[in-house]
Amino acid sequence: TEAADGRRPVLGVPEGPYLERADAEGLAAYEGQLELLRAAGYDVRRVPVMADFDAILVQVHHANRYELAQAHADWFARHADRYRPETVQAIAEGRAVSRADYEAALADRVRTRERLAAAMDESGIDAWVAPPAPGPAPRGFATTGSAIMCLPWSNAGVPALTVPAGHAANGLPLGLQIVARRDADEALLGWGSELEKVLAGA
Repeated sequence: TEAADGRRPVLGVPEGPYLERADAEGLAAYEGQLELLRAAGYDVRRVPVMADFDAILVQVHHANRYELAQAHADWFARHADRYRPETVQAIAEGRAVSRADYEAALADRVRTRERLAAAMDESGIDAWVAPPAPGPAPRGFATTGSAIMCLPWSNAGVPALTVPAGHAANGLPLGLQIVARRDADEALLGWGSELEKVLAGA
């Protein structure tokens, strides 16, 4: 539950284009969660990061679609009529991504991870805290909502977890996403357990 040197983890708010993807209700809930953490004695620091968020989205799209098209190349050639229209479109997009663009996307992924680690070093934080989704969960089963708030962390290959943190106006649950450094999974689980207790009052 503590950082490597025996203290509570210092938490970072990822300021910039990434956080701007959250909607008004999501941001309001998030700021309330941050206040609870501060009131509980956590050091919460705002850190400008991912100024190139739009470029990160393009990079992820290229890698994702290319790998999808490659993985399904044989099956799709024989069973294209059995694929959903959305998957057919995604495979077509993947076929349009060149090998060079794919390799560039993989290199960008590593650079994103390195920049996130550098931002943590420079600001003295141990973990990021962020909304896990732009806003409240959608009702029904037509969609699971947007994954955009999880995307950069998953893409960078760093551990992340979400703990319960209140409810939205529609009655559905909200959460707070906690993101640690690469290979800090065990520490993250401990921090998540402690933060969940604080956020039980959200």
